[in-house]
Amino acid sequence: EPNNTPFMHALQSSIEATLAATGIAPAQPLYVSVSGGADSVALLHLLHQTKHPCHILHLNHQLRGTDSDQDQLFVEDLAAQLNLPITVKQVDVATLAAEHKQSLELAGRHARHQLYRACSDAPIALAHHANDQLETFLLRLTRGAGASGLSGMQLVQPLDNFTLLRPLLHHPKADLIQWLTEQQLPWREDASNTDPTHTRNRIRHQIIPLLQQQLNPNLLPTLTRTMTLLNDENQWLEEQAHTYNAQTIAAAPKALQRRWIRHWLHQQQIDDIPFEVVEQITEALHQPEGTRYCDINADFLVRVEYGIPSLHPRNERSTTPEWTLTQTEGTGWQSHVAHGIGILPAHASISIAQLNNRALHVRTPQPGDRFQPLGMQGHRKLQDILTDHKVPLAQRNQIPVVCCQDEIVWLPGYAIAHNWRLETQQTPALHLNLI
Repeated sequence: EPNNTPFMHALQSSIEATLAATGIAPAQPLYVSVSGGADSVALLHLLHQTKHPCHILHLNHQLRGTDSDQDQLFVEDLAAQLNLPITVKQVDVATLAAEHKQSLELAGRHARHQLYRACSDAPIALAHHANDQLETFLLRLTRGAGASGLSGMQLVQPLDNFTLLRPLLHHPKADLIQWLTEQQLPWREDASNTDPTHTRNRIRHQIIPLLQQQLNPNLLPTLTRTMTLLNDENQWLEEQAHTYNAQTIAAAPKALQRRWIRHWLHQQQIDDIPFEVVEQITEALHQPEGTRYCDINADFLVRVEYGIPSLHPRNERSTTPEWTLTQTEGTGWQSHVAHGIGILPAHASISIAQLNNRALHVRTPQPGDRFQPLGMQGHRKLQDILTDHKVPLAQRNQIPVVCCQDEIVWLPGYAIAHNWRLETQQTPALHLNLI
């Protein structure tokens, strides 16, 4: 039976108030993610003493050998003592990280989220506290982040089909340790929490104490206040960003485009998104004509077509694109603007006499292709032309080339071949349209 100290009541009341403020009903069932460490054990006991029915979740990451197994046994015993249901999953996170070329941290998060996806019927409570927030702030600050990243973790975070809750975010770790000690409740110490090779541990044990000694002894409350201000402004910007969709995002201000892109990719389980990738997609949104590809990671790419983004598995790119070439007879050339190599739709007019009853076909560039653009002396390697016009390497094997037998007649979006030109506006012509 817990000791009924004033401190215990204060912590209990604070967590109940936090849950109520986030819209959680007083007897709402909750999943509780419990590693066995002090933070998650404190969270479980605190929630168990409320009216919330709790279901424990434990992921054995298999990273610390027998220590990981001992953690699992500890949490299973805790579930039995408290008479609570428990779901345990074992995942070899190190193998998962190697297979997907990810950090252990990212692979671990993916494994946890995989477990959480089976828990869409109730929110999942996590034990992140105020010290975690401060570490996250400093880590993101040094790696580069906007207001969204520097706002820190959210009390409530709805993801694709599960919701995360963080009821302890306003409480420093020292409060949780004091509370557990007063209640005489045991927990497991994770040896990796003191390993200086982990960046987060260096921030925790070296950087933060240094900042507190040298710059500001009240670092935790000060930066917590800063994060609250950033969060309030960030929430408003997020709401503005969510008024757009894939069809309309090209018209949004750049600041909202960045947010929308990140959120859109997060919703599709892509959460390790470099700044450069977001910038590449926003640049593509500002090009209303044609199609552009942006590499996301080893598995996915984003296609932006006429300012509308869509996500595609990479293996789709290995298939040959399909195009439609429309041919209409007439005379002379029509006034068309070429928007850039491979940007469709594209239009051109060529000599019917030169075609001489032969057929045109569309294909992708082949090694050794040569082309004499209109008005140029001699032929050039197609590869050199694509390089000069800064066509990304990843897109070059997707560029359409219109040919008659082995001769390139037209490089859509750029020029027709010199030999296929029309001498006058009265010359019989074939008007081409490629989509």
